[in-house]
Amino acid sequence: MASLTGKVVLITGGTGALGSVTSAAFAEAGGTVVASYIVDAEAEALRAMGGAGRYELAKVDLGSVDAVRAWVEDVRARHGRIDVLLNLCGGFWGGVPVVETPEEELDRMLVMNLKTAFVCTRAVLPSMIAQKAGRIVNVTARPALAGGAFVGAYAIAKAGVAALTRAVADEVREHGVTVNAIAPSTIDTPANRVAMPEADHASWVKPTEIAATLLFLAGEGAGATSGAIVPVYGRA
Repeated sequence: MASLTGKVVLITGGTGALGSVTSAAFAEAGGTVVASYIVDAEAEALRAMGGAGRYELAKVDLGSVDAVRAWVEDVRARHGRIDVLLNLCGGFWGGVPVVETPEEELDRMLVMNLKTAFVCTRAVLPSMIAQKAGRIVNVTARPALAGGAFVGAYAIAKAGVAALTRAVADEVREHGVTVNAIAPSTIDTPANRVAMPEADHASWVKPTEIAATLLFLAGEGAGATSGAIVPVYGRA
């Protein structure tokens, strides 16, 4: 396991099905985990899972530029630095073709998946550039890379995350900051099992497997890797 001792790690969506497992893994690796959340029950579950004092949790509207700026400035003021940003916040909507997709669902997917990653990345970059070190890892998705019917709005938003990853990686390459993304297939979560009871759940990628990939990309061993979109498909 990569050591993150002394590192300050921001995790957006850090209390969800993937976020809680990732938060626990990064705390176990020695990182100071600062996670955002929206759902109160998820925050309480993470606190209970990890024990008091392992995490700093903040309720943040990640679609708000002002809210994100205030959050990041508060973390920097208290810790002096931000070493890692994991943009895990996102959401899924699908089931209909593009011709039947409501405009409001496209807007919602763009805000949840792309705007949150853009706003948070922009907020942490000045301090990472100043300290000449930092790791940013985003989450795109298999449909954004390989296509797929009936998930157009979601795939468009996640394709934007992939483009954001590559663009920022090129912009900060000379500053000691790496920017990468993972592209999971269907994640084995309780909600996905309920939504797709007949699917082959054993072939889905596990949150623990994704967390392990995130740990590598956030660690010292990945210093030569930037601009990569890493497939994390399990056996799907």
